[in-house]
Amino acid sequence: MEKPDMVFNGHDGYEAVVVGSGYGGSVAACRLSMAGVKVCLVEKGQKWEAKDFPTNSFKIISALRMESQNLGVSFGPKDALFQVYEQNDSLAAMACGLGGGSLVNARVMVPTPVRTRRSSKWPKEWETDWDSCEASAATMMRIQSVPLQFPIAKIMKQIDVVEVEHMVQDSIKLSMNFDIEDSSSRLPKHQNMDTCIGCGNCLAGCPYNAKNSTDKNYLASAIQACALQLGILEESD
Repeated sequence: MEKPDMVFNGHDGYEAVVVGSGYGGSVAACRLSMAGVKVCLVEKGQKWEAKDFPTNSFKIISALRMESQNLGVSFGPKDALFQVYEQNDSLAAMACGLGGGSLVNARVMVPTPVRTRRSSKWPKEWETDWDSCEASAATMMRIQSVPLQFPIAKIMKQIDVVEVEHMVQDSIKLSMNFDIEDSSSRLPKHQNMDTCIGCGNCLAGCPYNAKNSTDKNYLASAIQACALQLGILEESD
């Protein structure tokens, strides 16, 4: 396999390069861009449209890339939505696309448990900013209460409440668009988003364009700041 080529649609010359567009990369790119730093975001995957997400088992298999160094085999499109890598005794599964893992997770948002915040492993300085940072993330990702019941709801109800401290069911929110709560004026425009219908396809990407993945908030804000340039990695055999 040859080294991947990097293709840019625009000028060159940047002050910072961010690799990946999931939760880590998108937040870093957004904060840097808002600070006026000229950022290049490098992403291996494509930009997925709602209509392109797999909605059945056959389509999910078709959207899978598997590479096993142990067996010396690989199959599936190199820009497949789901990427699985096996090496020695390790197995890694990830999403490939603009938005990273936020494209294919359930977008469940819960407050950080008190016992986790009290861990001595965290810097003491974080405690004073913890609430404001959580509130900022909640606003950016437009978390909302769930007005309908998903097919997986019965399983969710069986989760041990001890694991979520004193939180109750009503405190669990999703970063989905239900069109029931007003969004902050600081948010990127959401007029192109549709309403969640509770189909339960969240873990394979939202086919109804209702999931607030990072490409719709943090990356959108970075682009609006006119300080973000996207780079696409192209691989060839």
